[in-house]
Amino acid sequence: MMVLCGEKQKNKNIRGYMKKILVGFDGSEGAEQALNKAIMMIDEYGELILIAVVPTPSDELFVDLDAYKNLKKRAETIISDTIKDIGVHDFTITGVVEEGDAAAIIIDVANRLQVELIVLGSKGASEIGRYPIGSVANKVVQYAAKPVMLVR
Repeated sequence: MMVLCGEKQKNKNIRGYMKKILVGFDGSEGAEQALNKAIMMIDEYGELILIAVVPTPSDELFVDLDAYKNLKKRAETIISDTIKDIGVHDFTITGVVEEGDAAAIIIDVANRLQVELIVLGSKGASEIGRYPIGSVANKVVQYAAKPVMLVR
């Protein structure tokens, strides 16, 4: 697991109410929309967690280990660049890159980190893995014990 952190600083324009939100983020337009909604909902001093999930190296998608390494590096770059683009706020921004089944990992991380809400794009073509976000969102909605918000 890789964790990336953003900076904290005062910004009085943030007026959200959720203390901890997990956002499934793959760089797609749907994920961008989900992130924007989560930013509007996060408490001034809350925690926003971006998660990207890549398939495991043993997945049939990879011809060799280099393909996996490139995909994982792409996910890390997407998360890191997104945190930089969000800028400085009072709320904490972290990024996590995990590997495995995207829906199962999102649910596991949401439970482990005790988030109040999972926010996902309702559809979109992932820049990270072979999983269309719609199928991931569908599984998360079906199986997550935490509240899930799908953003169109």
